[in-house]
Amino acid sequence: MELKKRQDDTLAEVTSIEVKADGMVISAKADMPSYGKVRFSINVQSSGERNSGSCFGSGRGSTADGNFLAGIFSGRWHREGTTAFMNYIVEVSNGDRNLDMVEFDSTTDQIKIQHFALN
Repeated sequence: MELKKRQDDTLAEVTSIEVKADGMVISAKADMPSYGKVRFSINVQSSGERNSGSCFGSGRGSTADGNFLAGIFSGRWHREGTTAFMNYIVEVSNGDRNLDMVEFDSTTDQIKIQHFALN
């Protein structure tokens, strides 16, 4: 399978982080070419060693032409130093299905997202 980019990479701004005993919830926002102004949250659940686990979440996008989109996703994450790498499958209400590859360095307030089309 050859992965093709759905859209340009996204640099999202972290708006809040809720720290929990078993992980954290990262909320962020970004402008995405295919989905407009997007606000989303990633639930990061830790395994015993706190260096990997599952992740899931949802997002909402609103476009300049008046469309509203919703998406849900789930996948896995692992940590290297201060950077968490997340890979998850996204299902968007317009029928898009994406593989998102995400990097979050906890020393910054930014998340880098690569979007690959699965359909």
